[in-house]
Amino acid sequence: MTTTFTRNSLLSTLFIVAAFCFCIAFSTQAQQIEIVIVGSAHGNGGSDDVYRPVIDKLKNYKPDMVFGEYLSSEDMKAAMAAGHLSSKSINRKIEYLQARDPKGAGKKVNTAKSYQALNKFAFFHKTRMDLARSLYLNLDRGNAEYQFYVLEQQMQDKFEKSEQVYFEKLFGGVDSLRKVGLIRKNSEYQRIYFPLVYELGHDRIYAADCQKYEAAWNDATRKAQATIKKMNEAAKADTSSAAGLAAKAIKLYTASANARMKGIDYASYNFLNSELYAELDEVVNFMGGPRFFDEPGYPKAEIQEMLHLWEKRNEGICENIIRQAKEKGATKVIFGVGSSHRKGMEEIFAKMPDVKLVNYNDLP
Repeated sequence: MTTTFTRNSLLSTLFIVAAFCFCIAFSTQAQQIEIVIVGSAHGNGGSDDVYRPVIDKLKNYKPDMVFGEYLSSEDMKAAMAAGHLSSKSINRKIEYLQARDPKGAGKKVNTAKSYQALNKFAFFHKTRMDLARSLYLNLDRGNAEYQFYVLEQQMQDKFEKSEQVYFEKLFGGVDSLRKVGLIRKNSEYQRIYFPLVYELGHDRIYAADCQKYEAAWNDATRKAQATIKKMNEAAKADTSSAAGLAAKAIKLYTASANARMKGIDYASYNFLNSELYAELDEVVNFMGGPRFFDEPGYPKAEIQEMLHLWEKRNEGICENIIRQAKEKGATKVIFGVGSSHRKGMEEIFAKMPDVKLVNYNDLP
């Protein structure tokens, strides 16, 4: 016969087990991440006012993290060791910074403490200057450029005389930073994402790029370009050949695309994030792309290999974003990236559980 004590003990045990199972289920519930991929232009002319609506739209979204098409410090070191195409340009900038202050070339900067100090008081200008320099020398290019933006656009008019002298000593002035490329006036970051990060009150931009496949991509691209050149040469020699028909199909589509693009406003970024752009971009930036795979004279295999490596890069970028968002517990993120990446990345993210995509054009 079950005693009252035994019955109560059993009920208590069942309650504990049920509560434990509930906690496990709750703790293992996957983190929902909402992502806005903003297809961007790498060159953005005109005045800053032109891009104000873009900044405001993204600011109103209130993301937890903003990612850029930058490599992390560790990945940049690996890429440069492998002979990344940007290595010469980055080394010139490093040499410039070291030459400005040769005695301070080995000066240690505690990055974490510098961020802590600036988060408590944003007007420690010399601390910010040292941080910007150190970040670039350590190949954290995205955050170094962000700190240069803050110094130039937000803080310079607040410098005391000694701080202005220190700025010129380290960097040679704003004009010099622009000339050497440490400030890129018309980049999407200078125009849109750095102001966004600053106005959100975030202290950094996060690196998302993946360049593991750069060497293979460059090789595949060269091969694809060579086969397209052969196709065009064969087409010129015989317009009725398979190559001639493929070249004609591309030419006709390109003419139609140019007509459809007349009068389009690029500065709003609406077109860069539209299905029409994705369709046209595929033809322009990927030498025709899948639209022409059924043309017998088109070099399908070479273009497919190039596109495969492009997709591998996109996959790596997506993985970098998800990993860091989970580490930070972020639920809403923005990624500013060259517009040719957007469609492919959205297709990758769409297959991931617990990821919700929001198109830039759907933001209020």
